[in-house]
Amino acid sequence: MDDITSPNTLMERYANGEDEVFEHLYREVAPRLYRFCRRLALHQPEADDCLQETFLRIHRARATFAPGANVWHWAFAIARSVYLSRLRYWRRRPERLGDANDIADCDELHSRDTATPEAEVVAANLLEVATAELSKMSEKNRAAYLLLKEEGLTVKEAAEILGTTTDVVRQRAHRASEQIRTALSTGEAQHA
Repeated sequence: MDDITSPNTLMERYANGEDEVFEHLYREVAPRLYRFCRRLALHQPEADDCLQETFLRIHRARATFAPGANVWHWAFAIARSVYLSRLRYWRRRPERLGDANDIADCDELHSRDTATPEAEVVAANLLEVATAELSKMSEKNRAAYLLLKEEGLTVKEAAEILGTTTDVVRQRAHRASEQIRTALSTGEAQHA
């Protein structure tokens, strides 16, 4: 991708009032941002709403985007803020939206290059266990885990997004990893 169409450049142009670049910015940013929302929210309808609200907030706050800033850090922070606002709302007005396992329906989380049907079953079971554990853990641990393990951000970048220290991010991600690892090893023992 050349620099003219990089997400950072597109966001800078959009922040400077070039409305016509929004469609390009959306195409570049939305898939990765949606994956993050989907893993935070766990339910597809919640993730869809979270993504939509995130882009609405990006639009409203575009003039505050600092030239040279990292659009991913900014967008992930906005998405997390949206999710936390919605989470507070859902806690005050609980409603059942479906099983936490609906994340397994997301094609981008499945590998289509699996060698055998048995390997596909194993991969699906592992994804199901990991998804179930993500739904059980605190939002803080889940967000740290997702930013580090799934989004590939550095500990420092995740700490900036989460508004905490690098040590806290490491601890939260470690707790989340251990929780998933324990569940996977327990699941393997039950299937043996």
